[in-house]
Amino acid sequence: MAGKHGLACDNLLSVDLTTADGTMLTANAADNAELFWGLRGGGGNFGIVTSFEYRLHPVGPLLAGPVFYSFAKAKEALALYRDFATSIPDEVNTVAALMNSPDGDPLAAIVVCYNGSVETGEKVLRPLRTFGPPVADEVAPTPYCKVQTLFDEAFVRSRRYYFKSNFTRNISDEAIATLVERFANAPSPLSLVYFQQLGNAANRVGATETAFSHRDALCEWGCDAVWLDPTEDAVNIRWAREVAEAMLPFTTGSDYVNHIGLETDEGSERIKAAYGANYDRLVALKNKYDPTNLFRHNQNIKPTV
Repeated sequence: MAGKHGLACDNLLSVDLTTADGTMLTANAADNAELFWGLRGGGGNFGIVTSFEYRLHPVGPLLAGPVFYSFAKAKEALALYRDFATSIPDEVNTVAALMNSPDGDPLAAIVVCYNGSVETGEKVLRPLRTFGPPVADEVAPTPYCKVQTLFDEAFVRSRRYYFKSNFTRNISDEAIATLVERFANAPSPLSLVYFQQLGNAANRVGATETAFSHRDALCEWGCDAVWLDPTEDAVNIRWAREVAEAMLPFTTGSDYVNHIGLETDEGSERIKAAYGANYDRLVALKNKYDPTNLFRHNQNIKPTV
């Protein structure tokens, strides 16, 4: 939906919130507007939200699903994805990934969602569905709620996970080559790497209009290490960190805050970078609404008072 309607935080209208001292208040564009600004991207740093009011949009059947390509054409598929993602109408949003099939075969995938007439969507998505040719094409008219489950099988409870991510304004040939080379050495067949597009409408919001500031990013780049055996923690975590280090020159250097871990090695500097120019303004809100840092078991914005 972000291509046509922006991010979830862009469609938030109002919240009811309980602050650290037990005060119950409402925050929206008219009441407690500065707090409302901070809640749109600032996480659970300022209180406990007990209700959200959102702007809703009518959505019919979507033309959505993945198209899979041979790994031998992974570089070409990701280059196609880059060119497609930078020239699409608002009705489309995209994800591209390198992953393994259930049989363990490496694949490139482009996942699309077209929010408009199926007839027009067929024309818009045709370049992705004719390239290759694809190993498999699962794009079809799909109910909105089913679209929300497309990635569920990749993230099953009880597996072990370690994520790294960053934002990127463009996808260079060098970045593609690095990602393909590094993915080929993944120690677990369950791991994947991806580009997740921010969305046209999300890009049109100013960097300081909400606490989420990365409005100039084309997409989030991510590396998801996924494995089963606890004895293999070290090798999989190391792989994810090495991939992230290799990809760093192609990124903005700023994380998506939800993908910053809570363990001590993640560090407060990454959190500051994730909020960019909005960080000091968020600290001022923290000083006002949670000066004792009661809400600290999160990607924490530390108070200074």
